[in-house]
Amino acid sequence: MRSPARLARCVLLALAIGVASTAAAGAEPPNTHEILSARPSGFWTSNRPAVGGAYRWRLLGIGVVIAAITGYGMLRLVRRASAERASRQR
Repeated sequence: MRSPARLARCVLLALAIGVASTAAAGAEPPNTHEILSARPSGFWTSNRPAVGGAYRWRLLGIGVVIAAITGYGMLRLVRRASAERASRQR
């Protein structure tokens, strides 16, 4: 079994290697971008913002629904596991 100190050193080493490799790449983002004026505003079709932030709220709603479904599923699993454990201990 590994000690927590050894695990912490491995995690720090991995983070240091990741930071060093990112810094070594030295990639700079482009300072110009293509202007897509002939295309309408859309999520994947244009770099112009959508009118009224429609996509932001729609995607936020989808994320909230997915999180709620996941949370409900986890709650059911935890309750079922607790009930099974309690029934085995009797």
